[in-house]
Amino acid sequence: MGKLIDQVRELTFGWVRKGGKIGRREQVRIMLDFAGDVETLGPTSLGQVGARQVIQYWKANRHLSDATLMSRWYSIRHLWTLAGKSGEPPKPRLSQDVTANKQTP
Repeated sequence: MGKLIDQVRELTFGWVRKGGKIGRREQVRIMLDFAGDVETLGPTSLGQVGARQVIQYWKANRHLSDATLMSRWYSIRHLWTLAGKSGEPPKPRLSQDVTANKQTP
């Protein structure tokens, strides 16, 4: 296990124990999956994770449905907040957005 995954676990430890536990556990699972995928790209800490890594993550997961992509974006956005990063992570390009752009003359 890498340092990035350990950081995500540490950030989410207290948060997952409160509120709707099933939903939060699912969000933590998504956050850990994201951290594992991003760690293969090179960053070893959350401070090194930025928009570039998030966009590469979206490109690698284009095959997922729009609902799944948005669910993952909400989890990554919450991780962004827990990590103290400013702004929001980039949103995934949804298939409905792509088809709307193609129809515009």
